[in-house]
Amino acid sequence: MKILLLSLVLVAACDAQLPLLNALTRLAGQWKTIYLAASNAEKLSENSPFRGYIRHIDVDVPRRKILFNFFIKVNGECTEKSVMGTIGLNDMIHVDYEGTNDFQVVRITPNIMLAYDINVDEEGHTTVFALLAGRTHQVNEEAVEKFKELVRQRNIPEENIVNLVSTDDCPVN
Repeated sequence: MKILLLSLVLVAACDAQLPLLNALTRLAGQWKTIYLAASNAEKLSENSPFRGYIRHIDVDVPRRKILFNFFIKVNGECTEKSVMGTIGLNDMIHVDYEGTNDFQVVRITPNIMLAYDINVDEEGHTTVFALLAGRTHQVNEEAVEKFKELVRQRNIPEENIVNLVSTDDCPVN
């Protein structure tokens, strides 16, 4: 009887991981930042470490790790960055970068990723970010509308939306 119960618990635990596995494996691959928004507009200004041009995401589900590769620009020069995230409860990805970050993917399709991030910097200030990334720099109007909806849900002023396509001249990798 104990073996039967243990088997049942194991099957249930494995089934609970399937949606997580599915969603996170779809994150893997090439990406390009299209739009960013922040509750604090200064965090997306020129030379900001959060004005990032995402390039690639690697997912290691068994180790519950995600590696983000991106560029930032410092005085017009592209600087490559990589940060490792840890997958936590409810698919929340915890990242140490310019403070602490809780990154949550809201929507993933084969062509777009919609996510938000809550950053608490070294001074204890909280900034909420929203991200729309695509496999290419082109997305449909529906994706842009979903992004704007996320911006509103996260109480980010729409005037703080930045389109990064025209300034993305960093290497593709």
